[in-house]
Amino acid sequence: MTESATESGQVSRVALGEWLMLAAFIALGIFVYQQINGPLTAQGNASGDPVNNAALFPRLVANLILGLSALQLVQLLRRKVRLSAEFRYKATGDSAWRCLACFGMLLAYLFALPLAGFYPATAAFLLALVVLLKARPIWFAVLVAVLITFVVGYVFEELLRVVLPQGRLGLSF
Repeated sequence: MTESATESGQVSRVALGEWLMLAAFIALGIFVYQQINGPLTAQGNASGDPVNNAALFPRLVANLILGLSALQLVQLLRRKVRLSAEFRYKATGDSAWRCLACFGMLLAYLFALPLAGFYPATAAFLLALVVLLKARPIWFAVLVAVLITFVVGYVFEELLRVVLPQGRLGLSF
C-alpha cells in the first residue's frame, strides 16, 4: 500500500490504489450529475419541490461524494496519510477471500434487485453479509437483516418519497 511507514502509521508516499479510488469516486459523482442533467431533466423529473424532485436525493449523495473526494484529494496531495491499525499489516487469505465474497454478493444483489425487488433482495443480501462476517447466533443475523431492510425501505419510501424497485415478483410492503 505504501512505500514506507513509520511506527505511528504515517506514510510518506501514497500508493497508486489511493489515487485510483479517488478517481473512481470523482467519476461516480460526475456520472450522477450527468444522469441528473440528461435523462432526469429530459423527463421533467429534475425540478420541483423536495417531495416531487427525483433528482434531489441523488444530487445530495453526489455532493457528499464530491465533497469527501475533495477532502481526500487534499490529504493525498499533502502525502501524509495516517493508516489505521488494520492497514499496517498484510491481509490474511481469509480476509482477502471475504473481501472478494462481499464484492460478489454485491454484484449478485445488483442483478437481483430488478428481478426480486428491493425487500427480498436487500434482506437476502444483508443476511448473507452478516453471516459471512460470522455473526452468531443465526437468529441475530436474520433479525438484523430484516430490521435494516424495513428501516431503509421506510426511510426511502415514506420520508424521501423514492420509488424502490418492485421487481418482477412484485413484492412490496
